[in-house]
Amino acid sequence: MKLLVTCDTGFESVLARELVELSEASIVSVSSGRVFIEVGVDRLIDVLRSRIANNIYNLIAVNENVATLDDVYRVVKGIDFNTLIEPNQSFAIRSERMGVHSFTSMDISRVAGQAVIDNYMQSQGVRLKVNLDEPDVEIYVELNGSRLIVALSLTRVSMHIRGYKVFAHPAGLKNTIACAMLRIARWRPGEGLYDPMCGGGTITIEAALQAKGVEVPCIARKNINWNVMPRLFPSIAKGFEKLCARGVTESERIHVGVDINPIFVEGAVVNAKSAGVDDVTLFVARDSIEFTPKLKELEKEFGTSFTISVFNPPYGYRMKPGALGKLYRRILSVLRDSGFETVVFITSATRISEAILREFHEAEIEKLKVVHGTLPSIVYRLSFLK
Repeated sequence: MKLLVTCDTGFESVLARELVELSEASIVSVSSGRVFIEVGVDRLIDVLRSRIANNIYNLIAVNENVATLDDVYRVVKGIDFNTLIEPNQSFAIRSERMGVHSFTSMDISRVAGQAVIDNYMQSQGVRLKVNLDEPDVEIYVELNGSRLIVALSLTRVSMHIRGYKVFAHPAGLKNTIACAMLRIARWRPGEGLYDPMCGGGTITIEAALQAKGVEVPCIARKNINWNVMPRLFPSIAKGFEKLCARGVTESERIHVGVDINPIFVEGAVVNAKSAGVDDVTLFVARDSIEFTPKLKELEKEFGTSFTISVFNPPYGYRMKPGALGKLYRRILSVLRDSGFETVVFITSATRISEAILREFHEAEIEKLKVVHGTLPSIVYRLSFLK
């Protein structure tokens, strides 16, 4: 089967590697925020295990020569929807348009929707119901230049919505981006993980979930479209139940988050409890500049070495550039001086970061240009040479 798997822009290569590891998928192509793969039907459950994917679609049709709305109608009407939609089910079209066209994405939705209705009426004698709010079946239509993609959504909402966030940090990090950063850091379950600016605890909690072996589809089951899955993939239910029956792995309290704001720390504790990882996480309300060296002194009590730090620092909208630069310099210096070997952070304050990082001659620095929300950002990976 052919799938379209989406992620936040810039993380495509990270997602592609994850999908290959999880499902032995073949990468067909990669574009902005999109990874196209071929995978065995029996490995679909493994694709759903992705911690970086936002949405997953089953590709129905790809046409490279679409220029007009009439072309859109022709391609969509030529698809056999009998096996995709039941007569009593409702549907909706979600469309995106990229490139220069004389029509809008709303026009595409309207024309594609009419094509689906006409196709079903012609073959089944039934007029399908349209439900734009909560459709049983969601059809994704994307026109990129002259290439039209028609796909069936296997997810109801983005898989970055895990469902455990009771406390919402005002500048919180998406769960999928947090997991991508953990992979960039090459952190592995069983290793200590330190977030010196944890906010609502997303990075720390996502690491703890991995350490306990908690799979994403098992805690985000409502995000999967079960109106579609069992009919198209009869074995998915058994695979899902088997996956979620694995239980959790024993882990230690070695996933540590620190924040200077006690309200954020309280929120992180609440989120960790909601996620079921409060037993393997520790959140501390302290200034991380002062706390970081003390954490290293307590490694024997934790039973691990803390060598990897992943965090999402302030970007500067409420801080002057000078203060932000000072903060970045201090936290990177204290992490280096405390013996951390790998540091990964994301920021849109790239000019400040570039200026500060020039001072760290002893570090090997890797950069990944990404988009965080709507902000062009960079994920930095620092490897401090011993």
